[in-house]
Amino acid sequence: VDRQELNLGSRTCLICGGIAQNCARSRTHTVEQLREKTEDLLECALANYESRKTARLACQALLYEVAATPKPGLVDRANSGSHKDMDFFTFQASAAALWPYFETCFRIGMESVNGSPEDTFALLRAPGMIAEGEMLRATGGVNTHKGAIFSLGILCAALGRMGWEYADKPQWLLYECAQMTAGLVAKDFAGLTKETAITAGQKLYLEQGITGVRGQAEAGFPAVLKVGLPKLEEALAAGRNLNDAGCAALIAMMAASVDTNLISRGSLELQQKIAVETAMLLFREPIPTEEVLLEMDRKFMEKNLSPGGTADLLAMVYLLHFMKEDAK
Repeated sequence: VDRQELNLGSRTCLICGGIAQNCARSRTHTVEQLREKTEDLLECALANYESRKTARLACQALLYEVAATPKPGLVDRANSGSHKDMDFFTFQASAAALWPYFETCFRIGMESVNGSPEDTFALLRAPGMIAEGEMLRATGGVNTHKGAIFSLGILCAALGRMGWEYADKPQWLLYECAQMTAGLVAKDFAGLTKETAITAGQKLYLEQGITGVRGQAEAGFPAVLKVGLPKLEEALAAGRNLNDAGCAALIAMMAASVDTNLISRGSLELQQKIAVETAMLLFREPIPTEEVLLEMDRKFMEKNLSPGGTADLLAMVYLLHFMKEDAK
């Protein structure tokens, strides 16, 4: 069928926008020009595909994190844990709202690859603030994923910088995260005093020297790389499903990291006690049973405790796992 029979205009030239037939007949453009334009179109299509795929897996990781049940003190499919202002559906709404942000993070990493890792991280600040606003609009003002916006955003940007050929190499991706956030603790807490400290994280840094998620990022998220992801893969290899493996990874990271949410809701001493008790539990049961987790959940809710910081790390664990699986 001729294009004119369908009342369509003549096909346009990819290079100049004129009538393609005329450009072809007169050989207006060189083969080199056509090759360069074709490569640009293919690269753009690939970038669109990879950025969308990254965003999809990041949102999937957030959804799997909240769906993993039971999680001590955290929102899951069974209950809202120690959180009275949010539930399972609040997290679903939040995750859906963050899809464009993760796509942006990947693109920022890809487009700034020729600059320094620190430059890429600086470019994430504004989109991160916008994403927080979108999250709050989706949840009616509830902070569900502020920590995940920070950590998963960095990871998506690191993947953009490294390229999808590194999707199955978490050690390299998390090393890039460390390069992007080098010196972050010193920068963010520079000049901080007791009078100017407002957030719980700022106060913990001044009083206890606890660096929280910033310190995790600067170190390349060691709790994720050395503890959470290996535990998830260990559980999967043992025949457990992604739900049970995720819960096991969460417990393992609780034993191996300092969760500032636990400290702010309880105390440093209590957080340290929980870490020791959790490590002892893992020694007895490398993959905790549902009964044990339900009892932990009950005790956490009684004391209004929530390892929210570790939950954000669990989302990273899921995302790294999904990327490795997709790269196979």
